[in-house]
Amino acid sequence: MAETIPIVESPPFDFSIKAYHKMIESGIIKPTDKVELIEGQIITMSPINSPHAACVRRLGSLLRRKLTDSVMISEQNPISLGTHSEPEPDIALLRFQEDFYEEAHPTEKDVFVAIEVSHTTQRYDRETKMPLYAQYNIPEAWVVDLVAKTIEVYAQPVNGKYTDKQTFKRTQVLTSQFVDRLLVSSVVR
Repeated sequence: MAETIPIVESPPFDFSIKAYHKMIESGIIKPTDKVELIEGQIITMSPINSPHAACVRRLGSLLRRKLTDSVMISEQNPISLGTHSEPEPDIALLRFQEDFYEEAHPTEKDVFVAIEVSHTTQRYDRETKMPLYAQYNIPEAWVVDLVAKTIEVYAQPVNGKYTDKQTFKRTQVLTSQFVDRLLVSSVVR
C-alpha cells in the first residue's frame, strides 16, 4: 500500500510595503503590471475601460475647480496605509505638501478623501477598499458607481468601520465634509 502524503496548504504570502517596493525595484513587478498591495496581498487590478477613465478625468477636473491649493488631487497613485497596504485609489484628496510627496507616498494621515470609481469592481470597492480605508481612519471615502449612477459617501470611521454612509443619486447634489455642492450628474453620466 502506498503511503499517503498529507497535503499541507500554505498561507498566501504576506508582503510588507518594503518587500513590495523591493519587488518593484528588482523588476519582479514591472511598471506595466496593474497591481496594488492590500493587507499584504498583491492584487491584480481590473483594466480601466473608457467610462471609468472618463469619470476619473471628469471628477479630477471638477475637484480642481472646486478645491483650494491647500488640497492636492492625486489620480491613480499609491497611498501607504500601515506596513502592508499600498492601494491606488482612483482619486485621493491629500494634504498639500511642498515636495508633492517626492520622498515617500502619502500615508493615512495625509488623506482627506479616497475615491474609487466602480464600473465593474463595485463589490471589491465596497467590501475590500472601504473597510481598508476605515481601518486606517481615512476621514471620508467614496464609491462612484457608474452602473447605478450614484456616489456613496462613507464617513466617520470608528473602530475600523465607517459609521455614516450616504448615497447620492444622479439628480442630487453631494455635500461632504471636504467637498461642497458637487452635482452628481456632472460626475456620473
